[in-house]
Amino acid sequence: MFNLISAGATTIALLICLVAPDAQGQTNSSQGPSEDIAPRLIGTTGTMTIGVSGYLDRFFSSERGLPTNYTAQVDISRFLTRKIAARGGLAGTGSVGGDDSEDLPTGSGAPALHAFAGVLYYFTPQSIVSAFAGVDYWAQLTQRAEADAGSIVGTLGLQGAMSSRVSAFVEGGYGTALTRGDDDERLWRLIGRVGVRLKF
Repeated sequence: MFNLISAGATTIALLICLVAPDAQGQTNSSQGPSEDIAPRLIGTTGTMTIGVSGYLDRFFSSERGLPTNYTAQVDISRFLTRKIAARGGLAGTGSVGGDDSEDLPTGSGAPALHAFAGVLYYFTPQSIVSAFAGVDYWAQLTQRAEADAGSIVGTLGLQGAMSSRVSAFVEGGYGTALTRGDDDERLWRLIGRVGVRLKF
């Protein structure tokens, strides 16, 4: 008798285990995807992300050896469509290297606080991984030279979803300052960064 009761209890437990996930799945499908099973997608209209990254940033020209800046950045992005996102943020820099003979307390290449804004275009939205390209306008907020008009930087990168809320990205940028240097030379800008974005 005990063996029969035990076998019956085991059978009922197995049936509950088989049926419960189906019932839970039906409940979740009627209420929308839960946090655990939400799809890992990049590029959903109306979503916003907060990005945190660290990277290297360098101005250079034919006349001067400017220092390489190490940078910490925070940005906010919003997908206006599945493919286009607007973003803006702040970046703070410190520096290493450069010409020993030149002191750059102000101007392009000096350690400073920057603000930036731009747009990104995602090539394969609604997927786990997407390449993107964009353009940003950068304005130096501190240690700024009087004639500084900021810089324009084109970017190219790759972003991959690690979960429904978190994605990682790597990005490179190349551009130019809108104001020439002291010797009327063109200043170029090179950026490389890696970080994470949190969706909310």
